[in-house]
Amino acid sequence: MPMKKRVTYILLLVFAAILCLIGCEERFDLNKLPSPTQADTLGVTSYVEVFPPWGGFATPTAIMVGGDQLIYVVDHDDNQVVMMDASGAILQRDSTILHPISIAQNSKLDLYIGGEAIAQNGTDTIGAIYRIFVVRFDTIYVSRIDTVISPFGDTTFVPVYRDTSYFYNHDLKQAHKQVVWQEPAHPERRFPGIGILPGNSYLVARVGPDNSSFVDPDTRVLLFNGGDTLVTPVPDLVTRPSGGTAITDIRNLTGILVVPSSRDFILTQSSEQVAYGAIWMSYFKNPDFQGWLPKYDPAKVEQRGVDFIRPYRYRHATGAAFDRRRREVFIVDSELDSVVKFDRSGQFRSESFGRYKTTSDQFPGLNHPGGISFSNDCTLYIADTGNRVIRRFKLSTQTQCN
Repeated sequence: MPMKKRVTYILLLVFAAILCLIGCEERFDLNKLPSPTQADTLGVTSYVEVFPPWGGFATPTAIMVGGDQLIYVVDHDDNQVVMMDASGAILQRDSTILHPISIAQNSKLDLYIGGEAIAQNGTDTIGAIYRIFVVRFDTIYVSRIDTVISPFGDTTFVPVYRDTSYFYNHDLKQAHKQVVWQEPAHPERRFPGIGILPGNSYLVARVGPDNSSFVDPDTRVLLFNGGDTLVTPVPDLVTRPSGGTAITDIRNLTGILVVPSSRDFILTQSSEQVAYGAIWMSYFKNPDFQGWLPKYDPAKVEQRGVDFIRPYRYRHATGAAFDRRRREVFIVDSELDSVVKFDRSGQFRSESFGRYKTTSDQFPGLNHPGGISFSNDCTLYIADTGNRVIRRFKLSTQTQCN
């Protein structure tokens, strides 16, 4: 057989054998391919959304899971504080606080709200901190002084107390509320973050447009006692008129979280004019020093590899949440539409997620999320401001909350 024909014959045999193998093999079932959502969770720990999201908001700005296991949302544009249960049912709405932007709850279950109040001119608004006595409002006072004369002629003056306390039982609308702090001389200052310390003293993040003063710039962290009296600004954080790139330089604060069962706190801020969008301050008390110092400090050579303080990691961090069981931290970034998670040593966790991973056929991805909170049942709540909803997430591989 000529060489040319022999080569052609061999090629035909090979081609026929390939066709036979293909034809005899069982067809692959396309339905066995995992969906994009399943593909993200198969063999990989990630956060999976719990549907449906909770609607009924205009601009949900901050969210908090309270010590009473209720969920509170502040809705800035609707001037509302919303109380919900764990099923998402709206229990009450209170519309008496203007433009609320922050919320916290002390051990007495009193709510603290950062919002606005009407100025004395009756037209303009000023920043204000409100306290809402959700459970009860104590009005115990001395009604009179009785004079008691003993058999021996001694005179004793005995105060008689009257208790007119009102028990509201979480009646948010009827609960007594009062303005505990405002600064009429600085009407543009606002309070975007409140964090409760052990013993019910608390920290407040204050911001404003004027940071030219070396003595009292608008942007500061204030310390109040449990009686709502200003103790002092926290001196370990600075706002320089010319800006700064040190870890303790603050500029555009957006929130504050007190780490549970401690006096540590985490500040979040916009990265505009500052290098660090999140700062973890740890409390120290010894014979030589009492106050807060950075937990992670790039000035320390051994900490420069900590992901939590990588410069310019964030663009506009707006809030933080803490998982007390695993000692892990969540930072939500409004501009990056993302949630960044760190372990107890400040290193990045792969369960972090953002707009792409939260986009599905059921709902669009995160859109300028403003607030975040973590519950005892291991649910991560996000105030998705741009989409006007509250969204919930749980770990895909988590079978129990421990």
